[in-house]
Amino acid sequence: MNRFCLALFALLLLTPATEAGYVELNGQAQIINDDIEDARRRAIDRALSQAVMNAGAQLDYQQHSRNGVLVDEQLSMESQATVESMEILSERRSGSQYHVALRVRLASDTLGECRGPAGRVSISVPRAQVRYREQLVPGGLYELDGAFSRLVSNTLNGEGRYAFGNAREDLRIDMTTHDRQWVHSLGQQDSSQYVLALVFDDLSVERPDRVLGYWERDATRQLALEAVLYDAFTTERVWSQRYRSQGGWPYERQEMADTATERFWNSDFGQELRRIGNDVVQDLNATLACQPLKGRIVELRGNAAVVDLGLRHGLRPGDKLQIVPQQDSWAQPGNLVLTLEQVEPERARARMDGATALMGVQVGDWVQRAPR
Repeated sequence: MNRFCLALFALLLLTPATEAGYVELNGQAQIINDDIEDARRRAIDRALSQAVMNAGAQLDYQQHSRNGVLVDEQLSMESQATVESMEILSERRSGSQYHVALRVRLASDTLGECRGPAGRVSISVPRAQVRYREQLVPGGLYELDGAFSRLVSNTLNGEGRYAFGNAREDLRIDMTTHDRQWVHSLGQQDSSQYVLALVFDDLSVERPDRVLGYWERDATRQLALEAVLYDAFTTERVWSQRYRSQGGWPYERQEMADTATERFWNSDFGQELRRIGNDVVQDLNATLACQPLKGRIVELRGNAAVVDLGLRHGLRPGDKLQIVPQQDSWAQPGNLVLTLEQVEPERARARMDGATALMGVQVGDWVQRAPR
């Protein structure tokens, strides 16, 4: 069986289609203090989020290399799935949970003139920042900031159409400062094209008054997040989005929550965190569809150069990169072109023909993938 058939079979496994273009999905959410409508909305949102992520045909550049071996590129796509229509097949309440079954029709969003970055860009994801850390005290969620950054990075690696993530939960950075030197420094350190800043604005717990002063009612935890994508070359703000939701909080007043357990991530609040992480990745996919693939020259060897791009970025031998000196405007790529000869997972060796080909080119200069 050829690679195309194998990949197509894998895609069919990802998408439980009942008819062409249709999938059937289930979603559930906790009913908090008898608010059926809120639980219904969250259950539908979770099912739709998974529909788009699962049916987005994430087989393009993730199929380029397996164990360092370059494979066929014929499956790279120029569109991604979105929800065209939705039909609720059934909905019911079961105890404290609300369940919905949906029949969704998926459509492809064509990118028009935007063909994506012709590869996958690297995004550094430092530890999320919590604006009001005292809100972490209920449940002892002191590791939530690192866990969420890791979640987003892992989702990028698995579902990112145009990007892969590099989790840096070891770094605590004040992302609200006006000085963005940390963006440039982290980009160089990780050989990343972008840096994703995640800032939680609200993680407060709300506990309604006890019924008759005795029975504890359901608690909810708020979830407000701002995500900002920075260009690690220019430190400019490329994209930003705010997300807000809430989820049922099943832990007692003095009980500790462990973000490394399935109990936490399967809780209503944990599922909302997962959904918002998916939404961040979906929005990044749309944002990066029209952005070029960029890298840096990290070494010069005679008439050859080494760049910090490779198989993981979707490159292959024979691809060409345009050189853009760092002092020049990025909007005007230079006429100097490198041709890739040897491509490793995250580096590539390229040549420039001619004895004076590399005159004026320096380590640190930028490169941009040339159109095919």
